[in-house]
Amino acid sequence: MDRTSLNIFAKAPIPGTVKTRMSPPLSPAQCLRLHEALLNHTLAQMRPLIAPGVQATLCLTGTLQGALMQAGRMDARGFEVDVQQGAYLGERLSHALATRFRQGYSKVIFIGTDCPKLGSKTVRDAIRTLNRQEVVIGPAQDGGYYLIGFAACLPELLQGIPWGTPAVFETTLDRLRRRGVRWKSLERLADLDTFSDLKQFCLQASPGRRLQGGIDPALFATIRELIQEEGHDP
Repeated sequence: MDRTSLNIFAKAPIPGTVKTRMSPPLSPAQCLRLHEALLNHTLAQMRPLIAPGVQATLCLTGTLQGALMQAGRMDARGFEVDVQQGAYLGERLSHALATRFRQGYSKVIFIGTDCPKLGSKTVRDAIRTLNRQEVVIGPAQDGGYYLIGFAACLPELLQGIPWGTPAVFETTLDRLRRRGVRWKSLERLADLDTFSDLKQFCLQASPGRRLQGGIDPALFATIRELIQEEGHDP
């Protein structure tokens, strides 16, 4: 049976460790509110994908006991809970990728929580793309990517990437081309990494219909409140 492992990679929601590029102007407490809102939004977006052929896992930093405790504070119904293992992001992704293939999955997809416009339709498209390609990537406007998926166990592609820089996407593509890996890119979407990103998002987004048809109203409200709390007009 064709089995897909969808992994949501996120930092554990601990003050002072999340969305730090937003501070200043946001306080650590405000950064935590934003991180939790984005995490809960992502879980809600991805829940419709859970099915007999798709296992979704929330992968947090820290210990398994801590991850289970944190997951209990959010709506993680239907998701497995795991911890990231490794000293840096590339090592943690590589470890999870190799582990999922050892567990018998034929497709492994990783997403973050910083891209509010990433919905289940895009992930479904990524899963279908992996029927024909070895790698699928969702590029972010800042030069990184919001999604990367594999139909082959290629953990070496994730090693030595300059994470957190605008060169992440292009460096990854260069490796794919050099190795002759079959790959496809998805649409380019925006991450929320800086306070400027928040303001831009609030100008462009509409609360609209919940989840599939637009941005979750609760997330939109949280972002709008954070901007107003800092004395800015969204």
